[in-house]
Amino acid sequence: MKLKKTSLATALVAALAMGAAGQASASVYAGSSLDVSNLVIGFVNQNTGAVITNLSPNFTFNVEDSATLNGSTQAFAASCSSLLGNCSAVPPVLAVNAANAPGSSLTRANNDYTLLGQGNGTYANSNAEITTAQLVNGFPSESQQVAEAELLVSGAGQASSNIQSNTTWTFDFVIDTNTALMSLSFVANPEMKADVSLIPPYTSGLAQANLTTNFTLSREGVPLIVWSPNGAGTGLLCGFGLTCNAAEGESLNITLGVGPESESAQHSLGTAGTNFSLIAQGLTEGRYSLTLAALTSVNVTQVPEPGTLVLLGGALAALGVGGLRRRREEKVAA
Repeated sequence: MKLKKTSLATALVAALAMGAAGQASASVYAGSSLDVSNLVIGFVNQNTGAVITNLSPNFTFNVEDSATLNGSTQAFAASCSSLLGNCSAVPPVLAVNAANAPGSSLTRANNDYTLLGQGNGTYANSNAEITTAQLVNGFPSESQQVAEAELLVSGAGQASSNIQSNTTWTFDFVIDTNTALMSLSFVANPEMKADVSLIPPYTSGLAQANLTTNFTLSREGVPLIVWSPNGAGTGLLCGFGLTCNAAEGESLNITLGVGPESESAQHSLGTAGTNFSLIAQGLTEGRYSLTLAALTSVNVTQVPEPGTLVLLGGALAALGVGGLRRRREEKVAA
């Protein structure tokens, strides 16, 4: 009877293990990427119509990425500035290594900003870079970033990529009454997906893909304009006597969340980039700063049904008891 119990427990563990290993079609996945290109910032004297060229701006760029899988993390960060003169004139201006969480079955290569997609394994990774910068090498600015994670088994994964640019300049007008116009334009291509596709023994999963993009213009530390493009034109705050107009091709501030049952959602997946622009009039003499910040992040979680855990626990306990009894009997016989 003892041998039968042990054999039954062994068979149960093997069956459960085979069942878990065979869930290649079960997937909890989230991916978020953003490509910003052709970003150009310019200033015009509203009284004379002349382009303002004597701004002599200072700037700082920051890039970071991280990926976590079941508590194990890999992360990188880098920065450069006009004061240190350490931004590269050759693209990319600033970049970090791709972050691949320890234990991932799929590895993202450096400078790869595509969504790798589902069915590739259990992984979490991210990457980010500022490819070109108008203030560094004279080319229109471009940045790329991606965060992605997938679970084919139980566990949790997170990934994020962050790009931030801080630029400070001082207006110097000959006549105090002169005012300036700021124009900002770019093309953005966001791609996002969140998907929960469950097959027993997995009966619960959560997937979330996030994208936030913000532009803030401040004077002497006081925010004058805050622009968070949401595709509806309601994400623009403009104050202190300024006049602002913005054009938004789509939302760059969105969260996709699905689960705990099988469900899928996506945003701009496989589409081309769209145009964005902001014009602000009425800037007077003073020191201004413009902050551009973009964050892509994902979170995924998957758990098996409680009954599976109970059965597996019982089978392991039976194996343990059977092994203990067998060792006792062998000891007595000796």
